[in-house]
Amino acid sequence: MDKNNSSVLKVFGIVMILFGAVYAILGTVALMGELGGLLPAHADQETLIVVLAYGVALLAIICGVACVKGAVGVCRPLGLIFALIGLASLIYMQVTQGTFNIFDCIAMVFGIAIFVTAGKKD
Repeated sequence: MDKNNSSVLKVFGIVMILFGAVYAILGTVALMGELGGLLPAHADQETLIVVLAYGVALLAIICGVACVKGAVGVCRPLGLIFALIGLASLIYMQVTQGTFNIFDCIAMVFGIAIFVTAGKKD
């Protein structure tokens, strides 16, 4: 991987770490009932949704650390997983609740970006 792609991957990694941290913090605040409407389905406090949300946050942090370290073998599959999770969640939220979730869109876009950037070799 050339120097430019490595730098871009590190930036994406930092963004994914921040995404995971913000997602976890917003999920916690929404569960405590302090803020409403931040993350769809958190208001209902459905156990499966909460577990999945924290799983995505943890996966984002792991993906971010792998990107910062330059572990392309780990970054590429995790980027693909994020792209698929984001797309599936966007479709699910649109069909079931008629809402657009910006966090799912961010996950999808950065997943695609990480997948493509990690796939480029010199």
